[in-house]
Amino acid sequence: MSMLIDIKYAFRLLFKAPKFTAMTLGVLIGGLSISLFTFSFLYTMVYKPLPIPEAETAKAITVEFDGNYNLITGYEYNNVKESVTSFAEFGVYDNRNIRLSVEQSGKDISGSYVQNGFFEFSRTEPILGRTIQTQDNKIGASPVALISYEIWQSELNGDEGVLSKSLMLNGVITDVIGVMPKGYLFPNTSQIWLPLSDSVFNATAEQSENYFAYGRVNAGTTIEQAELELGQAINQVYQQNVALYNMPEFEKGAKLMSFQAAQTNGQGSIVFVFLNAISWLILLLACINVGNLLLARTIERQKETAIRAALGATSSRLVSQLMWEGVIISTVGGILSLLLVGAALDYTEIAFHSWIPGGGSFWWHWSMDLQTLLMGIAFTVVTILLSAFLPAWRSANQDINTTLRDGTRGAQSKKAGRISRILVTSQVFLVATLMLIGSVSAYISHKLINLEMGDDYSYVMSARMSIPENKYPEPMQQLALFQSLKENIEQHPQVVGVVANDWRRQSTVTLEGKDYASEESKPKIDTITVIGDTKTVGIDLVAGRQFTHLDKLGHRKTAMISQSMAKRYWPGESALEKSFQVKIDDKNEKVFIVGVVTDRLNASTMFARLDSADEVYVSGLQFINSFQIVYYRTLPNTQNAEEIFYQAMFDTDRSIEMTYSVQLASKNRNMMRDSMGLMSNVTFGTGFFALLLAMVGIYGLTANSVAQRTHEVGIRRAVGASDKNITQMFLKQGARQLVIGLGLAVVLFALISFGFHKFTEEIFPVYLYFGIAITVVSVLSVIVMLAIFAPTKRAVKMEPSIALRYE
Repeated sequence: MSMLIDIKYAFRLLFKAPKFTAMTLGVLIGGLSISLFTFSFLYTMVYKPLPIPEAETAKAITVEFDGNYNLITGYEYNNVKESVTSFAEFGVYDNRNIRLSVEQSGKDISGSYVQNGFFEFSRTEPILGRTIQTQDNKIGASPVALISYEIWQSELNGDEGVLSKSLMLNGVITDVIGVMPKGYLFPNTSQIWLPLSDSVFNATAEQSENYFAYGRVNAGTTIEQAELELGQAINQVYQQNVALYNMPEFEKGAKLMSFQAAQTNGQGSIVFVFLNAISWLILLLACINVGNLLLARTIERQKETAIRAALGATSSRLVSQLMWEGVIISTVGGILSLLLVGAALDYTEIAFHSWIPGGGSFWWHWSMDLQTLLMGIAFTVVTILLSAFLPAWRSANQDINTTLRDGTRGAQSKKAGRISRILVTSQVFLVATLMLIGSVSAYISHKLINLEMGDDYSYVMSARMSIPENKYPEPMQQLALFQSLKENIEQHPQVVGVVANDWRRQSTVTLEGKDYASEESKPKIDTITVIGDTKTVGIDLVAGRQFTHLDKLGHRKTAMISQSMAKRYWPGESALEKSFQVKIDDKNEKVFIVGVVTDRLNASTMFARLDSADEVYVSGLQFINSFQIVYYRTLPNTQNAEEIFYQAMFDTDRSIEMTYSVQLASKNRNMMRDSMGLMSNVTFGTGFFALLLAMVGIYGLTANSVAQRTHEVGIRRAVGASDKNITQMFLKQGARQLVIGLGLAVVLFALISFGFHKFTEEIFPVYLYFGIAITVVSVLSVIVMLAIFAPTKRAVKMEPSIALRYE
């Protein structure tokens, strides 16, 4: 009965102060919603269980070497699959875009080349037909495919006779042998599954392609045991071929992880923890602010509480009286946050399916699921504990005698003043930390959005392709096939230029006549192989010439360099016909400069000027690679521009493998910019909300503190203190908390910045961190001092006679 009376009393207090109730609810809903949405969004991407039976035992297998997670080669898999005993199931697959041709056009569909046993591994049967069997993987087998429910409905109109139908896939007439259930896109986004031919395992160790691997360990075998056995077997196979094929010397191991973790190369947990830590800081800040506002109301009733305790009220009774305001606000805020986050997750689901073809990984379904609901309840309980129970418990367990004699009428007690100062310092520290970290993130996002690229991808299409080395093992065969493909593309009347390149990463360069202390002291320069005219992608010739058909095997090896490199190493003179050595495929090659081209952005200049790093271009006719990125520029308003490449590919050789679908070359770049823009907006939004929370909380605390000292202000004015002196007194007291909070935040930021600076290989200048720290400290100092000045100014304007009677 007494609890019901306390609840009614709390509701009465809240309705009597609608502004306070609305402000407190707004602060709480903002903090809870940010934290809950961040958790749900990242949990869905990184940890949400696969929607297949026995998902917890299904593991993705990666090969670990050189500090990275990599794919297993077909040669390695073929040589270890029979020897490992830890696995009940073990197989490989290859994800590829598959071209579905419809009359004169077509579309790219995400697909997978799989072995028999793949669908059994996912514990899912087709709703029509059969799965891929052993005979389908044999060399020379008839082409067959399974299709997703979505393809069945969209491309075949749900025809019940689908098993008698054929589709033109990658230019080959392929029989449909089965339809998978609705929503089944295993292992990631696949909608078509083709047999992985046994012929891929016939390649040598040097030429073998990489494949995704999966497995399920035997009962009684631990993950660690399986990793050890498989890692040793793979390493043994690799070491046997290192000397034979002059391969890099690595020690290989194996790593088993969830498919979700494998998608992010094991880095998803780091991102999950980091971003959730930021959102939890926001929630903590919101809890502190709500607790501050409730504490201010509790402090106003502190003497009333002490009198009640003196008259015999128990601690539990006093806590109940004091905490129900906070419990009601926290509960209502939690419910409204769940509704708001549920709506935001539904919008996210729609946005992702419209932004990313296929909506991303098939377990990415954002909604108000059980995990989000439970986390929302947990967040609400934590909020009640921090914002309602602790302030009430502290006030109810006060020293009655101290409270009744501490301070005169209208004066602030020492204890209340100390709590107020600690809370202000905590708020300043949290907000400053969030703003400092957020500023670095915002700078990175802004830098990526406004990059000057140094090239021109207008009306340019890109295609990532790989010539099958098992069919064309010799470099000259690969080159002849590619040349034929390039000529077929160039013959199209809408095409105005074709160029292909392959980025060879940074290569060691040795300049003629230069002495180097060691191999490490030699410059490392981005090296790209080129076939065609770089003007196709907006990299213009400045001096000399482009590569021609004469820059081929057997002739003098040639190179083009960027303007930045020409100015850096041959200032004031022509770089043409100068020579240097560049290390390609572990061999030093002497090349002669025949051309100088404009600078463009590369991996080394991601956050710097275009001329801060250099580029070396070598002829793809002399340094041949089976993988190429083909760019072709079309006339404006060309319809179905992607069909130009596919038609040329089918006319050349249908076995050419596509790594990604043909698309506008600017698409990935724009997607990156859009994602960075979203990150920037989220960062600024979060920072602004944190700043708003700080203003509300600090203003509320200061206003309450000044209000309790109104009587003191009246006495000081009565004995001759000026308004200026009184205002300066409050500002100096507030400045102490500001300095302590900012000092702690700056120290923490310095430690984080040092680690980040080393992690990014000092890609950002040191002065950036100093600039961010100075800016945030200045802005926050002004805002905090204004939040302290405003209530102080209002108090000193009060007439002394009124202030002396203030209660």
